[in-house]
Amino acid sequence: MGVVDWRLEYDALSEPQKVFRVIWELEAEINNGGFLQYLENSSGQLAAHAADALRTIGANVMADVVAGALHVAGADASSSDDGLRAARVAALPQDRRDSLEELDRAFLGYPENLTVLLHAYVASHPGDF
Repeated sequence: MGVVDWRLEYDALSEPQKVFRVIWELEAEINNGGFLQYLENSSGQLAAHAADALRTIGANVMADVVAGALHVAGADASSSDDGLRAARVAALPQDRRDSLEELDRAFLGYPENLTVLLHAYVASHPGDF
């Protein structure tokens, strides 16, 4: 099994590679610092694709958590503009930050096993990996 080349622009990847990349970056950021970190960092450029990517691999509960986080953070939180997104996230009021922390816990409770689901997804697309 190959790997996704992170040096390639997102648009240059195949659809299965995009799904993998979005989920990989989402999970890494949330594990490291929650939704606030994910949305403030460059990985957040792909936030608008995260719920759909999760649904693609069958992680529907986690997709709902991500969609909820994007709703709480507001429309600009899923912008591909790093500066705008980071500024909007940094300006979130405390009640929304608290809501995002609750969603962090929901995601980190792993209601679905992303490792198993991603492995199955990759295995079903051998020409892309």
